[in-house]
Amino acid sequence: MSKREKSDPSTTPDTMTHTAPASQPVETATTGTRKHSVGNSAVDETLYYPPPTSSYYFGPPDSSRAFGQQVTGKPGVHVPKEIVRIERDYSSGELPQFHSSFPLELEGRISPTTFSELINDINTLLIKAHNPRRTWIDNTFAILTFYISTLLFGSHHQRTMAELDSCIESCNRQTLHPAGLSLVNPRKTAFLFIELEYF
Repeated sequence: MSKREKSDPSTTPDTMTHTAPASQPVETATTGTRKHSVGNSAVDETLYYPPPTSSYYFGPPDSSRAFGQQVTGKPGVHVPKEIVRIERDYSSGELPQFHSSFPLELEGRISPTTFSELINDINTLLIKAHNPRRTWIDNTFAILTFYISTLLFGSHHQRTMAELDSCIESCNRQTLHPAGLSLVNPRKTAFLFIELEYF
């Protein structure tokens, strides 16, 4: 209560009237415009999405997000509108693997089969890279050749990671970029998750 209300004995909690705050702008995301309505007037302005951030999955996207819209940018040239995060699957222990379940955000851009094949290819290469038998053979051969073999040919893990890089590049070039998507190499996120940029 204000000082005036305290000093006025005729004002009691029962007789006080509360005024509603001024109406706040209500945002309705539409394609290309944002409508602010204050009272009875409406103002249209160009729609600018906030910078994309990668976050955990909280359920299907709401209407204020850019998912489901036409492709408006070019991967590698423009900033993505959204980022879809594919989480790591910890059921196989410390071996980096990713969930192949289809995110709802990608509906209309690529098919669930294409997405599953892409994630399964990445998972297969990660299993191959972390094969303990190949690592043991590689290390034995490196010791016998005073590590000259590692300098000349690289380790099995390095060769498989190069294969993963080329797999991601070819998938981006052939499948994802035409659909307005771009797969970020999981090495950039320390194999904790995969980011798919949505243009």
